Amino acid sequence: MKKKLLSLALALVLSLSLAVPAFAAEEDKTDAAPTETAGDKKDETPAEGEEKKDETPAEGEEKKDEAEAPAEGEEKKDEAEAPAEGGEKKDEAPAAPKFTDVAANSPFAAAIDWAVAEGITTGKTETTFGPGETCTVNHILTFLWRANGKPGAAEGVKDFDAAVKWAVEKEIYVQDEPSTGMPCTRELAVTFMWKAAGSPEVKTEKSFTDVASDAESAGAIAWAVENGVTAGTGDGTTFEPGVVCTRGQIVTFLYRANQAAAAPAEGEASK
Repeated sequence: MKKKLLSLALALVLSLSLAVPAFAAEEDKTDAAPTETAGDKKDETPAEGEEKKDETPAEGEEKKDEAEAPAEGEEKKDEAEAPAEGGEKKDEAPAAPKFTDVAANSPFAAAIDWAVAEGITTGKTETTFGPGETCTVNHILTFLWRANGKPGAAEGVKDFDAAVKWAVEKEIYVQDEPSTGMPCTRELAVTFMWKAAGSPEVKTEKSFTDVASDAESAGAIAWAVENGVTAGTGDGTTFEPGVVCTRGQIVTFLYRANQAAAAPAEGEASK
């Protein structure tokens, strides 16, 4: 009996001696740094889904950003807003053709360039103007009609016919007096131009030794001088009303008259 009790006591002591280290081990395990929980992982390292959301835009978001850049169609629209080649040509002043018989330093050069650019004349040919050739009544009336906007122009009607009709209606020209085929003199040229302008009165009188003060063309000649169309010939004391005009001279008269009409009046300029 004693042996059994002794054996039982030894077994109990051995059992208690094994339980104490195990208990201590549990206490050590509890005092150690806590293991990371699922919540800790969420705080310290974003989950995979969050990484995609914060660091790398999702596929749909990337496409949205790319869409914010100008689309191909929008780029083409911007490029189209730049002046097209055709538009540039339209905005640029048409270059007047250079004629082989008109030198760059010719006294008629600027007037001829203006007349061609305005459609008043196209020259004798594509490469020649004939500045020294005789100007006829036909020429001056047609040039005047074009310079005044081609009133009464109609399809199928020749410019010359429309010009003569207009000149007769405006009392610029009396039918067949002189003949349209005859050379245009300096006197006739300024008279046609003066009447086309409405036969305005002049503020200053200009007398020439070869123009009578009571001549029918006296008012027209004075108007031409006052507006810088011509200053006369020689030293300015003669006008030579009967001298035939050349094509270069006629377009120069028209060019100067146009400049005078476009210039502001004295009162407007000072204002």
